[in-house]
Amino acid sequence: MKFDRLITVLFLALFFMSLCMEADAVRPPLKPMNSEQFHEMIANADIIATGAIVSVRLSKTMQPPLETVMIHVTMMPEIILKGDKLTKSIAIEESYRQYSVDDIDDVPDSRYAMGKPVTARISGPAPPVGRYRDGDRILVFLKSMGGLNQYCPLGSGNHDAYLGVFWITSDGVKPDRYQFDDVVTGHAKSEVSFLNFITLIKGE
Repeated sequence: MKFDRLITVLFLALFFMSLCMEADAVRPPLKPMNSEQFHEMIANADIIATGAIVSVRLSKTMQPPLETVMIHVTMMPEIILKGDKLTKSIAIEESYRQYSVDDIDDVPDSRYAMGKPVTARISGPAPPVGRYRDGDRILVFLKSMGGLNQYCPLGSGNHDAYLGVFWITSDGVKPDRYQFDDVVTGHAKSEVSFLNFITLIKGE
């Protein structure tokens, strides 16, 4: 009986995993971002800023068989191209949901097989959220979440939209999960050139 319950739980885990893998397989990649789409991102942003990440924290809310993962990021702005230029700190929040079956308490005595704990975790298609690390410098295009200096990146959580989080590197400004077209790439080869490009578009 215990073994049957364990098999059922593992079967459901594999079933959800197969669904997620299929979703990834049929989801076409975004086309390279062109100047028109970049113009739209600039127009839709409440704040555009460069800065350094000073803290990253995750929190989770369980709603079996799903869990909601919240990403809390604090960014210290360096240059604010759009928005309140006196802002001293920006709070970025993103969230995504994934399948999770941890510590299967609702199935009596099914948590152990061969004397070892059983944990199953199934993630859905890679969530379109920013990837943050302490100390990284980023360029963000944010929309207000209504709270004081609380923002969410444009495109967050939407697989069909361009995410407004870019890494600032020694090789220029880099997007994640999609590419720039040739025109935008030409401006993104250096941080200064990319910021001047944004300023030029804003001036239009």
